Amino acid sequence: MPKTSIIRQVSAAGAAVAAALVLAGPAPAQASTTSPVTSCLNICVLDARAGGHPDFDRLVFDLSGTGLPQVRATASADGTYHTAGDDEIRHLQISGKSYLLLDVSGGAVALPSGPDAYATPRVQSVSLPSLKGVELAAGYEGNVTFGLSLGDHSQCKIFTLTSPNRVVVDVYH
Repeated sequence: MPKTSIIRQVSAAGAAVAAALVLAGPAPAQASTTSPVTSCLNICVLDARAGGHPDFDRLVFDLSGTGLPQVRATASADGTYHTAGDDEIRHLQISGKSYLLLDVSGGAVALPSGPDAYATPRVQSVSLPSLKGVELAAGYEGNVTFGLSLGDHSQCKIFTLTSPNRVVVDVYH
């Protein structure tokens, strides 16, 4: 799977799918090559990487820390979102046909000392059939929001893996 840093969102067509998303429990998987950051107070989101498969595109967020975050997906018809603590409407920067906002509760992208633990560019285009881009939309007090810009897709699946800890998003063609 080619490594590409990214951030994603899902469309209005995926609103029904996003509402029906079920998070699966942890399951073992292959180890990532990302080195864990041990000085995070919370779960740190270290990076995002994407790859294409015959039937789906996969986005993986590598995590550090001992636990797994709670993850919630919400469709955004036009790529708009609100950040915690303000009423300003913001727009994802990468165009798509649909958008998905991925809220990671208990996660952080910055170390307590201030520098970012998140190594992926905050806005990253991806040239895959269903996944077009990933954006770090917001990070605030233990919550991180990623926006996924999507092309045509039929459904998506979000789950977590352990050893090492990851959040995985599969967007089917």
